[in-house]
Amino acid sequence: MKRVALNSVIALLFMTLVGCGFHLRGAADISDSLKTMRIEGVGLQRDIGLYLKRGLVSNGIVVVDAGTADAAVLKITENKFDRRVLSVGSSAKVNEYELNSKLSFMVLDAQGNVLAEEQQVEAQRDYQFDEDEVLGRESEETLLRDQLNKQLVQSILRRLSFIK
Repeated sequence: MKRVALNSVIALLFMTLVGCGFHLRGAADISDSLKTMRIEGVGLQRDIGLYLKRGLVSNGIVVVDAGTADAAVLKITENKFDRRVLSVGSSAKVNEYELNSKLSFMVLDAQGNVLAEEQQVEAQRDYQFDEDEVLGRESEETLLRDQLNKQLVQSILRRLSFIK
């Protein structure tokens, strides 16, 4: 009897999950004209350039070197990172920072025609700051920068999926 009740509860939970429309985020549906791409405006060895390259490759896009002529171009026109004070305590010391990252880009086809006008994506995070734990806060800021970069790349991939 207990087994039937347990199976019924599990089946009900499973049907609820399936019925709500939840599904894992898959790869972006990128147009065939963008399946080979080169990235201009950022270095591909670190920071946003590395995350961008990894994100494109994981979505089936071949990222080529700058010398390749027969490829669409993802041109980064602005890459801006800013850290600003969000709050100050009663002792006039910083309690909280906000990290803000902006990236402007445009997409060109292999012939140099504009496929997508310049667009901007933005991400922000905030974190508590304690001057007694400087090393821990620096590593937290590095982790948050990585998260910002990943969020920017996901936003770019979503926008690339709308280009046909």
